[in-house]
Amino acid sequence: MLGEIRGEVRFKEPLSFHTSLRIGGPADIFVVPQDVDDIRHALLFAEREQLSVAVIGGGNNLLVRDRGVRGVVLRLEGCLGRAEFHGEEAIVGAGVSLSALIREAAALNLGGIECLVGIPATIGGALAMNAGTADGWIGDFVSAVYFLHPDGSLGEFKPTTGAFTYRAFDAPPGAVLIGCRLRLTRRPLTEVQKDIKVRLKQKKATQPLALASAGCVWKNPPADVAGRLIEKCGLKGKRINGAEISSKHANFIVNRGGATAADILALMDLTRDRVQHQFGIALEPEIRILGE
Repeated sequence: MLGEIRGEVRFKEPLSFHTSLRIGGPADIFVVPQDVDDIRHALLFAEREQLSVAVIGGGNNLLVRDRGVRGVVLRLEGCLGRAEFHGEEAIVGAGVSLSALIREAAALNLGGIECLVGIPATIGGALAMNAGTADGWIGDFVSAVYFLHPDGSLGEFKPTTGAFTYRAFDAPPGAVLIGCRLRLTRRPLTEVQKDIKVRLKQKKATQPLALASAGCVWKNPPADVAGRLIEKCGLKGKRINGAEISSKHANFIVNRGGATAADILALMDLTRDRVQHQFGIALEPEIRILGE
């Protein structure tokens, strides 16, 4: 079945090549599908061989452990990379980058999703974690989600209240998200561009964008901000080998060079313990952790 895949199949592929942190051990079987049929072949192969399947997009909100990932890793970035616009709606493949979609929509005088600008994610990754900012989540704009069941059949899910929650989407078990339908609004290109410029300037001023990171590490607890709690614990700039809690934004851990997943996890353990001890608040990871 792997032989029927028209995309790429690699064995023992270092996942450090495919994560924004530049960290991670090898995937036993790494598949970059060319189309939906390739995804089906990979899923059927995994089911037949009783292997686990992990799906990744751009690898941006992801920490892969140092020993890597057993089973199959499907990388959708670069696959399912088209967006079609129909009036004030867009049908978007899971491999489309969020920033590219916002730019493409703006060129057609369509907006409404500018609150998502600057989030480094594919549409699939953004859906899986309900990516967003204080001004809105991707789930606010979704009218349908398309996915493949583990048996290769197609499914459509029309979100109801509660389907998208803070940094989570309640997807069917084992489903691979392949795209969605988004509601947009008519907005002049100049207005959208102005909004984007302001938002990107703010991000650049407050986040360590020049360094390898996985974005925000922790979810914000109810009625508080994780970065504020970590800063109050005096952990800004705290370093373990090549891993450092950013001195620019305390909810980012950056790879200053040569960091391992173990270093990142040690900083996470330290942060969790300090915040729990000082504030009685249990921080929950926002980043996805894969592997062993």
